Amino acid sequence: MKPVPKILAGSLACAGLALAYPTTIAAASKEARVTQIIHEVKLLPADAAAREAALNDKVSEDTGVRTGGESRSELTFPDLTITRLGANTVFSFNKSGRTANVDSGSILLRVPKDSGGGTIRSSAVTVAITGTTVIFEGSRGGRNKLYNLEGSSRVALKKKPSDWRKVLAGQMLDVPPGATTLPMPVNFDINQLMRTHPLITDFKPLPSAPLIMAAAQQPPPPPPVYTGPNISINLPGIINFPPRGPKSNPNGTAHPISNPPT
Repeated sequence: MKPVPKILAGSLACAGLALAYPTTIAAASKEARVTQIIHEVKLLPADAAAREAALNDKVSEDTGVRTGGESRSELTFPDLTITRLGANTVFSFNKSGRTANVDSGSILLRVPKDSGGGTIRSSAVTVAITGTTVIFEGSRGGRNKLYNLEGSSRVALKKKPSDWRKVLAGQMLDVPPGATTLPMPVNFDINQLMRTHPLITDFKPLPSAPLIMAAAQQPPPPPPVYTGPNISINLPGIINFPPRGPKSNPNGTAHPISNPPT
């Protein structure tokens, strides 16, 4: 048998690496790293007992994350998708971190622009985002809140996907338990949230911070038309106000929501 020429052998070796390389990249892209831990954070592998998380731990699609009281954590993916978890949060993901499942608690999700977008799923709603930074809060009782910091998102009821709302930067959506229709989004103060929300203040600045600050300098989105009862936005330290505007109409005519007081 004649020896294989060195050039041919080298070519075959390179071809083998080329075939293996995409598989390696694909596997790596589905893993996140734990980049910050505050107090109690546990990893919940599908095939092993729960254990304490450590910095730079790899978190794969089959591993959940749970935070304790007064605890928080941050996961960073290879494409710089960032997920931050608030206190008492149970979280898992798939599709390279682009689909976040939130059983309860709060998360911040930052998905880079031109990276394919992402989704947040709770028991009640589905949130679709594209190149966006949002904060999502869910409770076991069924209440869900979404704060859109930059970019835009789309929220739909899981039981009624045809009922959806577009949420712009500087708007939030407060979905009550057992909702059969979605309320209209209302405006909130981005600057105040950035100064007070623990998923912002307890971490280093986000890569999307310049985009968030630019959104905060823009005029607030035009107020939507609201036809239901008064709304109170009850995120502590952020906003707590009923809509102001024309007196209610006994015939149920829609009235615009005023911007929150400053």
